[in-house]
Amino acid sequence: MKTSWQKWRSEQRFSLTEKRLGFANELRLLHQAALFKNLQSIIAPLPKGTIGFYWPIRGEIDCRDFIFGLIKQGWDAALPKIIDADKALEFRQWGPDSFMQAEIWDIPVPQNTLIVQPDVLIIPLVGFDIDLYRLGNGGGFYDRSLATPTKPLSIGIGYQWMQLPSIHPQPHDVPMDYIVTEKNIYC
Repeated sequence: MKTSWQKWRSEQRFSLTEKRLGFANELRLLHQAALFKNLQSIIAPLPKGTIGFYWPIRGEIDCRDFIFGLIKQGWDAALPKIIDADKALEFRQWGPDSFMQAEIWDIPVPQNTLIVQPDVLIIPLVGFDIDLYRLGNGGGFYDRSLATPTKPLSIGIGYQWMQLPSIHPQPHDVPMDYIVTEKNIYC
C-alpha cells in the first residue's frame, strides 16, 4: 500500500505529465527558446567536457538541438542507459551519427560506444520545488546517478508551471545544482 507522500507524488506525476502532453506546440517552442537561453548562460562559462542529456519521452523538453549546438562548440555528449531497476544510470557516448537501438520504455540508447562519466547532466523534470528537488518519473534512476562520488553538475529543466510548493523530498532524493525554466534559474 502506498504511503500518503507516495500517493501524492503519483497524483502529481499524472497531472503534470498530462498537462505537459497537452501543452500547445506554439507555446512549447516559445518557452523552450527562453529556457535554452537561460541554460546557455549556465553552460557557457564552464570548461568543455561531457554533457549528459536524455532522449525526450512523454512530452519532455526536447534538448537535442541545444546539444547539437554544444557539440559544435566542442562538448562531448552522452545518453543514459538503464542497467538495472535499482542501479545508477550508465552513460554512453553519443553523436549525431551514433547507432541507436530502442531499449527499456522504447528509449533509444547508443550502441557500441564508450561508457563515459558526464561532467554536466541535463535532467528532465515532471515537477520541482524551490529547494531544487525534482519530481521525476518515479524510477529513482537520476537520484541514484547523482548519489555517486563522481556526481556531475546537475541541471533540471522544465516549465515554470511545473513548480510545486514542495515535492515532499525523501532521504533518497538528491537536489539539483540548478533548475532552469523559461522564466528563472534556481540555484
